[in-house]
Amino acid sequence: MLQAVEGALAEVYRDAPIGSQIVPFPESGENDMAALSRSFTGRRGRVLLRESVNVTAAGGPAPAQNWNPASMMPDIQGMMPLESLQAARAGALTAFGVLPALFVDAAQGTLVREAQRHLCQWTLQPLAELLGEEVTEKLGVPVMIDTLRPVQAFDVGGRARALGAIVDAMARGKKAGLSPQELGAALTQVNWGPNDGAA
Repeated sequence: MLQAVEGALAEVYRDAPIGSQIVPFPESGENDMAALSRSFTGRRGRVLLRESVNVTAAGGPAPAQNWNPASMMPDIQGMMPLESLQAARAGALTAFGVLPALFVDAAQGTLVREAQRHLCQWTLQPLAELLGEEVTEKLGVPVMIDTLRPVQAFDVGGRARALGAIVDAMARGKKAGLSPQELGAALTQVNWGPNDGAA
């Protein structure tokens, strides 16, 4: 779909006489009209004039509108090319796990970061885990490919709040009688442990 829309727009902008005008004239042969149509292919900003003030049409004087210029520009606005292109691009991006909002002109830093994390979490990391398993099997040593760490939120305040919540949870767990092994197992559930080991 995206390729079809882009191809159609490319043909229009390549071949259409954008910015050209022609003055219509009466009484012309079919060959002349065909030659005139071909002459406007790809020409931009041209004005074509034809002698016709002395020509009679249907036995009477030349029509009054004979010298009214007519634009040769195609009306592509009615086809909504921008909307079609954006919809096709959004479909292609979504198919590859990329949020279309990432390419919006008004995208801000927060949106960009979250879109990158979304891509890493739901598209790249599953592929990285499959690659890691394959490489581990081939080489015989544990291999882990991590795409999530580079897009973590490294703000100090957020990490401090997370650490405070974990320490508080550990204190409540110890008070409830959980063993260190059980607390350690709970930490791995939130990817907080040795080598970021998650269960």
